[in-house]
Amino acid sequence: MTDAYRLRDEEVRGVYRAIFERRDIRNYRPDAVPLDVLTRVLTAAHHAPSVGFMQPWNFVVVEDRPTRERVYAHFREVNERAAEVYDDDTKRAYQALKLQGILDAPVNLLVTCDSTRGGTNVLGRFTIRETDVYSTCLAVENLWLAARAEGLGVGWMSLHEPKIFRSILGVPDHVTAVAYLTIGYPIEFPRGPMLESVGWARRAPLDSVVFRDRWDRPAMLPTYESAFDESPKKKVVVPHDPAAARAAVKRNAELTKPQGSLGRLEEIALLLAGIQGAEHPRCEAPTLLLFAGDHGVTVEGVSAYARETTAKMVYQYLAGGAVVNSLARRHDVAIHVVDVGVDHDFGDARGLVQAKVRRGTRNFVDEAAMTEDECLAAIDVGRACVDRASDADVLAVGEMGIGNTTSASALVASLLELTAEDVVGRGTGIGDRTLERKTTAVRRALERHATADPTLALARVGGFEIAAMVGAIERARELDKLVVLDGFITGAAALVALRRTPSVAGVLLAAHQSAERAHGLVLEALHLTPLLELGMRLGEGSGAVLGLGLVGSAVAIQREVRTFEEANIDRPLAQGGSD
Repeated sequence: MTDAYRLRDEEVRGVYRAIFERRDIRNYRPDAVPLDVLTRVLTAAHHAPSVGFMQPWNFVVVEDRPTRERVYAHFREVNERAAEVYDDDTKRAYQALKLQGILDAPVNLLVTCDSTRGGTNVLGRFTIRETDVYSTCLAVENLWLAARAEGLGVGWMSLHEPKIFRSILGVPDHVTAVAYLTIGYPIEFPRGPMLESVGWARRAPLDSVVFRDRWDRPAMLPTYESAFDESPKKKVVVPHDPAAARAAVKRNAELTKPQGSLGRLEEIALLLAGIQGAEHPRCEAPTLLLFAGDHGVTVEGVSAYARETTAKMVYQYLAGGAVVNSLARRHDVAIHVVDVGVDHDFGDARGLVQAKVRRGTRNFVDEAAMTEDECLAAIDVGRACVDRASDADVLAVGEMGIGNTTSASALVASLLELTAEDVVGRGTGIGDRTLERKTTAVRRALERHATADPTLALARVGGFEIAAMVGAIERARELDKLVVLDGFITGAAALVALRRTPSVAGVLLAAHQSAERAHGLVLEALHLTPLLELGMRLGEGSGAVLGLGLVGSAVAIQREVRTFEEANIDRPLAQGGSD
């Protein structure tokens, strides 16, 4: 391919991001969609390819409230009939789903197909007449991706009777209603498809649907991640059991409690059930991987603590005297302390995982913090640590490294295209003069090193412990292990991992939102809602251990609480009421 037709790296990432983050949206904010935005989205739809260039589509913008109420009433009637085809348990799960946003979204849109456009004999339709409908579906796809680029959400409402639908909207009899869409600004973009997150169904692995030359010959494709990575790594794919995940949803709905009454504890249990493909999710041997490394940028006077504090705190962790040790004992969490890049010789320190890549990073104000080889070596340390914790069903990641909020700030600013002032916070509690030096250091680093490439950004302004967490998160995704994040610095690592390996989104859980100013921006970029907000900013995995405690509680409830049938208690007459 010549350079004239090659997309820039950031454009390529944007295309794939729009594809992977496209969601079927049901919940919308009331904000109006500006006319120029709607025009751009419809223009993208109108630029879809079509057989014989017949352009068979029309778009009916539906904003009139009474018309939408008629559509909604029709949907409700058809939806109730659809629910009757399922058995009792599946029916209950089906009825719990919100399958439309007709009245909530500011814009509804009907996409139609006119098979008569272009005459009877359209080029390319001689043997397959329905290619006009396929072309219209491409227009829907274009619209959906353009909407995602504009920050809009789209939902597809497929439950309707064609004749009644045409009557409500005045569509001619010879025109087919292909898609009724709801469009607006979503309350949130979910991390994964709604039906997958609740355990209804799970996306099949690519290699189960791709064949080569003949239907019965597997294509033997690489994983998505390795297709973008020139340094091949062994990929482990653990098969899922969608039926078991659906069974977890059914069981949760039958537990002796009002449906949804435990809020996010239920969400955690079902998230883990979906990851593990298990009706009864597990949280055995929960483990914190605590990575330590020093930072060359500390010579700029960016921290309230001396660089030697990193090594001293490592000894504290090994001796069991730090805050995270106390929390870990309380929640029965194992801690693996890992030296990835501390500027100290620990000798044969007992209990320490010694995997030092280098004695601290370089000062990224003047040069790259790590070489690319050093960065990849630290990533591999994290991967190996996940393998070492093979008995852990759920992992947490934490870090220790004086100067690492400065490094994480530069990394987040580079990836999210923010300024130093947007991201730099007080870290360990620094004063105004130190804050000014820290901001200056990040600003100078961005002037020298800013890049949207996640691996390059990590090498240029990251840290060994941050790189190790990236590797740990990516490896955990390959092994289908839930990863509980701590604060701002682990969030920065997760952001790098997400940019490198988009599928990690499915295994991430944010324990808390820290007091560090940019952590909220990171969580927003990760599409994560924190479980706790306690004003913590300690790091070292302290918040993640609290999160592991909540995961353990959620799993215990799902596994141990009896259902109404098991307890011989009559089911409630109605769910969701207050009587």
